Amino acid sequence: MQIVEIFVRNALNISLPFVWEFAGYMHIGAVFLAAAYTLRIGGHVQITAFKGLNPKLFDLVSSIIGLAVSLFLTWSFGKLALGYWASGRTSGTVSDVPLAYPFSVVVFGAALLSLQIALRIVHVLMNEKVELDYGVGATSE
Repeated sequence: MQIVEIFVRNALNISLPFVWEFAGYMHIGAVFLAAAYTLRIGGHVQITAFKGLNPKLFDLVSSIIGLAVSLFLTWSFGKLALGYWASGRTSGTVSDVPLAYPFSVVVFGAALLSLQIALRIVHVLMNEKVELDYGVGATSE
């Protein structure tokens, strides 16, 4: 979208002002929607210095902390999205996008991440592998 906007602006001297705004919404949506899968395949950054001492305890404690943070984000973003929905607040730009729509994607992605972390805790407690065997950074522990 952004490349088309740059081309159209330079070649035809027409600007598409909504492109940069929508690209921002899509970017943050993609980040939150991909977070749960990235965790499942082991793609997140890990501090291996501490993990080496007691891997199961490290996975359990870090997952519990991560779940608390993720649940807080889900709750906060959900509250914000509901507030935007109730008030009808929009972006205030030319496209005037209702902010409840992009925030609902973020809430859904944060909820998926919370669910994935909760499932990770279950895997740790049951002594099962916490990550899939494929993907960048995946381990077979």
